[in-house]
Amino acid sequence: MRLHVTGVIVLGMLLIGCSPRESGPTPEPGPSESPEPSEQASGEELALEAYESMWNVLVEEARNEEPDYSDLELYAAGDALALVEHGLVAEEDEGVIARGEPEFSPEVLSAEETYVEIEDCMDSTSWLREDADSGELVEPSPESPVLRRVDASVSFDGLSWKVADLRIWEIGSCDGQ
Repeated sequence: MRLHVTGVIVLGMLLIGCSPRESGPTPEPGPSESPEPSEQASGEELALEAYESMWNVLVEEARNEEPDYSDLELYAAGDALALVEHGLVAEEDEGVIARGEPEFSPEVLSAEETYVEIEDCMDSTSWLREDADSGELVEPSPESPVLRRVDASVSFDGLSWKVADLRIWEIGSCDGQ
């Protein structure tokens, strides 16, 4: 599962939409309609979105010889941010980039107003490491699935949801293996 989260605000469009009209009649107001209540995403949904977005940025940046870590700060903080940045730096130092991508199946274990616990089983069978210069695989392609349990704590800091703690377990640690 790969979600793409993109946010773009175009100030010019907002200004044009709010500028007064130069000519022409003012339209008659239509009948008053009550707006539909907006459906806001729950804390659980926003926490899952932050978790998935963090991984999307990490996977994308792992493909680059010189990864840009700045977008990770949008979705991760504290120990989780330190862990994923450390992983990218270590791969960069080794001259390794990634090809392919992992698959995720996150589930919410518990949720409070500003804190959500997530458990996942990451399948990194198709997420391979290659030498950045030669393009050759650093390790052979796995013959069996590469499944790891991932535990994440996602917190709301008053402004946004971010992955605060992250633990990636050893291969074979998903339930039912």
